[in-house]
Amino acid sequence: MPRTKNIKTIEAGISQTEEQLRRLKERCDKASQKLDALYELKKHREQEELLKAIDKSTRTKAEILAFLESHA
Repeated sequence: MPRTKNIKTIEAGISQTEEQLRRLKERCDKASQKLDALYELKKHREQEELLKAIDKSTRTKAEILAFLESHA
């Protein structure tokens, strides 16, 4: 016959599981923040790349905008 768990054992298990969940949530939050920062960095680098390409281009602003709008 299996042993039944008493209330103290169950409460200790609950406490331990809550602590594990808290730590996992902290790790998840940190990873999410890191991912957001990387997305922002990527976006910034892409914008810089586009600006450099526009600066090197012989096209006017109006021509570039017309091209982009026609291919959207």
